[in-house]
Amino acid sequence: MQVTGLSNIKGIAVGNDYSLALKSDGTVWAWGSNGSGTLGDGTTADRGTPVQVSELSDIQAIYAGACHSIALKSDGTVWTWGSNIFGQLGIGGIGAAFRPIKVIGLNLFTRPAPH
Repeated sequence: MQVTGLSNIKGIAVGNDYSLALKSDGTVWAWGSNGSGTLGDGTTADRGTPVQVSELSDIQAIYAGACHSIALKSDGTVWTWGSNIFGQLGIGGIGAAFRPIKVIGLNLFTRPAPH
């Protein structure tokens, strides 16, 4: 069965009881279980249909862990949300993040300054 409301998908990721879709316009959409904020919509409400992940744009790649999610923006910055019980979000502490948070100090396209 086709997921209602989604088209122009260029990437999919699946976690424990939730799914992510990356659209060609750089937005991320999520649905399923949301107890740890895995859907990134600022709530813990489960969703049977896709909702846009809050405050994300220009996304190039997505990853779904068991109960956390990661997105790579076109500028090389990394954004995480969801469960953080083991510190897997890279944001310090162990509290969950219900909206995407930029991982400080991690930029995948940063190049060292010339000598």
